[in-house]
Amino acid sequence: MRLEIPHSASQDSRVRFVNYQPFNITRIVGSLRSSVQVEFAADEEIAHVALGNSVAWEVAPAGNILFLKPREKQPVTNISVVTTRRDGSTRSYQMELTARDGTVEVGQNTYFYLKFRYPADEANARRQQAAARARAAQAEEADDVLALHEAYGPRNWRYSAQGGSQSLEPQSVYDNGKITTFAFVGNQEMPAIYIENPDGSESLVSKSVDGNLVMVHAISSKFILRRGKDVLCVFNEAYSRVGINPDTNTTSPSVERVVRSDPAEQ
Repeated sequence: MRLEIPHSASQDSRVRFVNYQPFNITRIVGSLRSSVQVEFAADEEIAHVALGNSVAWEVAPAGNILFLKPREKQPVTNISVVTTRRDGSTRSYQMELTARDGTVEVGQNTYFYLKFRYPADEANARRQQAAARARAAQAEEADDVLALHEAYGPRNWRYSAQGGSQSLEPQSVYDNGKITTFAFVGNQEMPAIYIENPDGSESLVSKSVDGNLVMVHAISSKFILRRGKDVLCVFNEAYSRVGINPDTNTTSPSVERVVRSDPAEQ
């Protein structure tokens, strides 16, 4: 162990900072008739406090904050603090307490506030944030490729419509073997879209909307469009039950979905 002297803030020496080292002792200088606030990590809560001289010092824990106040000037003593973290682990702090009498203006050797810093935790958080940004960028790139394939890949335009309600008729319909896209005019109210099952029943299908495009995440020989009592049937004249299989688990041959197991489960 070694004795750590917290460094002072540039604007006020009564504000101090120290890097956490589990086997170092941190010096705290308190002044009579003033208090010291010690702040631990935000994810910590004080569990145990052991004060060497409870006659000369008062102590009051509150969450991750420890308040100290010297009552009288006596020889150097110590305080031990154990905190619990959200993940269930604990941290131990050892501090040397020195009481002094005199003024507490800026420039005097006294503490009002001491904050522990955690360089290892901060570095780990930066690594996790960088990894999250990289994953987000990779996902965005994959989405761009999928969108490009949807926009410019091979399409089947052979669709026909039958029914008594022309107000439901889309401007165009096409599919890429995985997704069927219905294009409506700008002011046209979009209907609910169903597929016809082999037994003749109807099922709503998963879809996404981009402007005036409704992208149904399925292909079918027959779609039923409904809005109130209005009905329109749309037929795929080039329907293939096999569709297009790019062997990538996505709608694009350029983007492959890989399922990775959680390292913690291995």
